[in-house]
Amino acid sequence: MEALYKFFKSIKLAVVIILIIAVLSILSTLIPQGKEAAFYFHNYGAFWAQVFLRLGFDNFFRSLLFLLPVGLFFINLAVCAIDRLVNRERRRARRRHGPDLIHVGLLLMIVGAMFSVFGRREGMVYMGEGDEVQLPGAYVLRLLDYEYEEYENGRPKDWISTVEVRQGEELLITSFPIEVNKPLRIAGIKIYQTSFAREDQAFLRDEQGDTRPISSGQGFEMEGTVMIFQGIEGGSAVFEQWEKHARTATYRVKIGERIGEYTVVELGSRDVTGLKAVKDPGFIPVVVALIVIGAGLSLTLIQKRKDRDI
Repeated sequence: MEALYKFFKSIKLAVVIILIIAVLSILSTLIPQGKEAAFYFHNYGAFWAQVFLRLGFDNFFRSLLFLLPVGLFFINLAVCAIDRLVNRERRRARRRHGPDLIHVGLLLMIVGAMFSVFGRREGMVYMGEGDEVQLPGAYVLRLLDYEYEEYENGRPKDWISTVEVRQGEELLITSFPIEVNKPLRIAGIKIYQTSFAREDQAFLRDEQGDTRPISSGQGFEMEGTVMIFQGIEGGSAVFEQWEKHARTATYRVKIGERIGEYTVVELGSRDVTGLKAVKDPGFIPVVVALIVIGAGLSLTLIQKRKDRDI
């Protein structure tokens, strides 16, 4: 038991773990994260794809390859902090709480990082004026207006998406301009302005005479397959037919022609704004951790200066 205690309080162990985490994290930046298995087989070949997938490099920050050394580092920090506190009390040494705060702050930062790794949620949506999107908590975000500003030389200057937010029948926010560095915050969710694009649309009329728009990337089911609208080419709507994750056919449909139970009645395009919603439960713990670490560093510097002046 004593040998295990000495192992976990070792400074050498901390240095080795930090180096391992740093090297593995650098390697993970060279490999795209969160892709389908087929992506890795296509881009890296069968051997390296299997290596990446089995080691968890496709989702590194949730893999044992990352979590195991981080867990060891957490234990190492905790044991070092407790050992330092106990030894100081035994010797009745002069109290210096700066390093203790630094240790506590680092522990809090690891906890916050784990909250982010396992609890962070984000989603991307492209919206045109008048479009609505559901948010967690029964919130509804509606795009009122979208502006794109540029400098005289044509470079992008700013994107501004003006939105309103409802919850049920209650209008919570009547008008809020979301800009690149000015996100909307609501109920623990941050909504960022990220991009803009030009989006193709096809208007489809069903057999009952109802018409609905469909945008690039959207689709509908047809006889056990899925038809995905890819965009407009040469005045025709391009649809891809997918069955069991494989593309089986491509169709080009002009206005007035049918695709499944629908008739294409209109084709067009519109400007859309790209908004990203992010919910990160680890943000507050990490901010608190940084404050505690900053306080610990400041207190340590003050104590060292007093010692030098004595």
